[in-house]
Formats: sequence, C-alpha cells, structure tokens
Amino acid sequence: MAVLDRNQLMRQALTALLARDPRIHLVGDSCDLEQFVNEVTHSAPQVVLLSAEKDCDVVNRQITSLATLPLGPHVIVLNGEQRPDIVLEAFRAGAFGYLPWSASAAELIEAIGMVANGMSYVLPTTAKTLSSALRTPLHSTPAPGGSRLDVLSTRERTVLERIAFGFSGPEVADQLGITVKTVDTYRHRIHEKLGVHHRSDYVRIALEHDLLH
Repeated sequence: MAVLDRNQLMRQALTALLARDPRIHLVGDSCDLEQFVNEVTHSAPQVVLLSAEKDCDVVNRQITSLATLPLGPHVIVLNGEQRPDIVLEAFRAGAFGYLPWSASAAELIEAIGMVANGMSYVLPTTAKTLSSALRTPLHSTPAPGGSRLDVLSTRERTVLERIAFGFSGPEVADQLGITVKTVDTYRHRIHEKLGVHHRSDYVRIALEHDLLH
C-alpha cells in the first residue's frame, strides 16, 4: 500500500505506524498527487491511504485520479469531516473506505485489510450517522412495516450486497457461479426497482439496512 498526505509529519507518522504491521507492504508515500501517480503507476499498490484536504472537491478529484488509474488502487480516505453527504460523495468519486481522524490504529489496519480484499469500509459510528441521514427512499415505497429491499428477489439482494461491498461484476459472477451477463441483468432489475445508478447508491442502501457489518 501507499500513503498520500502533504503534511510531512502526519505522513511519517502514518508510514511508521503501518510499517510495524508485517501484513502490510508499503511501496511508497508522497505529498504531491502528480508525483504520487507516477510512482504508484509502477509500484501498483492495492490500497492508498489518502489523508484528506479541507476542500472536499479537491479530495474527490484526488480519489477519482487514483481510482481511474490502470490497476487502480482502492482508496481509503482519512478525514475529520463526517457529514453524510461528504462521505457519500467520496464513495461516489471512487473511494472504498472512509475513516475519521478519531479512528484507532486497529480500525485503520482492519479497514486496510477489508479494502485490499475489495470490500467497502466505514466505522459503525459513521454508518449510524449515514443511516440516520439517509432514510428517504430512492424510488420504491415499501409496505407499512416493510423494507424497501422486500421488492428484490433473494438473488437480486445478494448481488446488491456484494456490489455494495465493492466487488466487481465479474467477481460477483464468479462468487455466485453465474455469468457476468446474468449479473448485469440483476443489476438492471435492481435499478428498475430501487433507482440505483452508482456504486455509492448501493453503499447507501446497504448502510440504511445495516448490510455492511
């Protein structure tokens, strides 16, 4: 993995912390995005820890720049800002994980392990905040006392969960023993029933229904 943070002291502290864990292989760190992109293009880290700027638009552009690289790394954002709209925008930009500065070292290591395996990660406290703020349904209206997910078949719900965890279409197909075209069919049905378009929408629904724990 690699670390991107323009604050030298913070970057050194993070790399020193991560270097102590034998499961983590650090391939680089940088304070500059352009230089960092050149470096990670050659070292191809699975995970990038992005220590966020105050400007959320800058952060999201950085996430997108990293996520769209060939063999793009999975980005974990480390940020003090926990507003639901900002967290979701980070996922929409391509992030796989989002942690507050108050996260413990153990939580950071856990996040790295999960994100390296293609899963999304937020702390339970962040998930609770998101869940409370995102109660409005996207499209479908459940029956009284029911869940919006009740409109999905068992297989459609499984596909939704796996995409929310960060798995790609081919990965979901391989896990379920079906074709990629069949996964696309399920995704189309999920779109028709729930109105989801982006992976962040899948994450949003999963958070609302406590599926990411």
